Amino acid sequence: MLSGLVFLIWGDFHVQPWNEIRRSIIEYCSEHDGYKCGYCKKPNSNYSHGMWAHMMTVQDYQDLIDRGWRRSGKYCYKPLLDVICCPMYTIRCRALEFKTSKSQKKVMKRFNKFLMGQEEISGESKVSGSNEDMTVDTEGREEFVESRRRHQDINIAGVDISSIGQPVHYFPKETSEKVSAQNQTTSNTKFKDKKEDVAGPDPTKAPCKKAKQARRERKLEKLKKKGIDVSNIDNSNKNKEKQLEDFINELQSNVKRNLEIKLVRTTPPSAEWLATAKETHQLYVKYQMAVHGDRPEKCTESQFNGFLVQSPLLEEHSEVGPPCGYGSFHQQYWLDGKLIAVGVLDILPKCVSSVYFMYDPQHMNLTLGTYGALREIAFTRHLHTLCPELKYYYIGFYIHSCQKMRYKGNFYPSDLLCPETYKWFPLQDCTQKLDIAPYSRFDPDIDSIDEFCGTDSDMKHIPVLYKGEVIPFNVYKNIRKNVNIEEVVEYARLVGTKTIRRMIMARL
Repeated sequence: MLSGLVFLIWGDFHVQPWNEIRRSIIEYCSEHDGYKCGYCKKPNSNYSHGMWAHMMTVQDYQDLIDRGWRRSGKYCYKPLLDVICCPMYTIRCRALEFKTSKSQKKVMKRFNKFLMGQEEISGESKVSGSNEDMTVDTEGREEFVESRRRHQDINIAGVDISSIGQPVHYFPKETSEKVSAQNQTTSNTKFKDKKEDVAGPDPTKAPCKKAKQARRERKLEKLKKKGIDVSNIDNSNKNKEKQLEDFINELQSNVKRNLEIKLVRTTPPSAEWLATAKETHQLYVKYQMAVHGDRPEKCTESQFNGFLVQSPLLEEHSEVGPPCGYGSFHQQYWLDGKLIAVGVLDILPKCVSSVYFMYDPQHMNLTLGTYGALREIAFTRHLHTLCPELKYYYIGFYIHSCQKMRYKGNFYPSDLLCPETYKWFPLQDCTQKLDIAPYSRFDPDIDSIDEFCGTDSDMKHIPVLYKGEVIPFNVYKNIRKNVNIEEVVEYARLVGTKTIRRMIMARL
């Protein structure tokens, strides 16, 4: 148990009471037991390192996911990529450069038509289909690792987290805007002169007009008949490619269905979250049973909270951060007052990290998995306008060896994290190597190394929570006998020098 006061007593830290310390507290688990792979279904073929996070700062978690870690509830894990059957590489989308694909545009247009009442979509078809829908079937979802080791019963309930630093603020309800549809632009078609002796269109006739050009000419003709001078109409945007936000904002004002998107903080629980917790759990049960075939006993409220509600991330606010602050949230999709989808998100200093996405099976054919990812990318781009450092959308793990898990590569452009140097490289360059072997080093520079790898000399600086006090590791190992030094060396190497002096390791 934590005592009322814990003091930092060495190094760069000032002596201060525990309830004024805003630090990560973790337990390193050093799990190496094999478990069943969720992708190829091989038994005892998946391995990972793990740590239980009692609390964690958003900067520490940002640095950890940039070294291949990922959280499931309060448990953080890092797969052993050179050992496991289906290597899982951290992937991020460069949200500011994002380009919508043809199929993604169709998803956005179809959803807009649905909101305008132009298309009725039934959810009765088979649970299969588009490779781009991240939640379309069981094999197309990311499998999360859970801790098999019992963690310490560290009582941090008495610590008033909300009183530390800035006061708690909650993000105002975000609603979907209804904007008049923009005039559709056209592009001029250029034709090359054809030689008379080359088969093709009759050179004596005018070339066929594209549909967009024909529509534009009809529109201009109508304006002329109304006496409007069309010679000064701005054509500067006629060749401009539509951005993601254009599809979101093109809805007409007379939509028949109202879509409202709300961002609610889950840790610590906000009033908005508490008011919708039961409805969210009910959505989770329907989704897991219908889409992933889970039994009701696997979808209890306790399991749901441990998986998608409880988070170790501390609520943080900054003058250079977004108004909602950093931490863990649910992004709720309300259709005419009914909850139809929820995206579980972590907002971090450099990115929006997608944890999970679920939807009402009644709307399965709306391709909500892809639609939700596109809205989350747009949300990331919006946050970037408020805090320039935040510009990436993390989509979890990319599994090239599993065909149905390659859909994440459809969000272009994306990068994969090199498992040896922890540097980012374009996905298209990495897949060429992964086509040859499931595990690969992406960094082509053979002399490049992990610049932030923790070393033996860093171990003495590890803060250790022991019997209510935070002490340096070199003091702790003299107090405790039979300390597993190799395990601590492994921990230092895996979490890196950026976090090793900040995160407090809880030990018995």
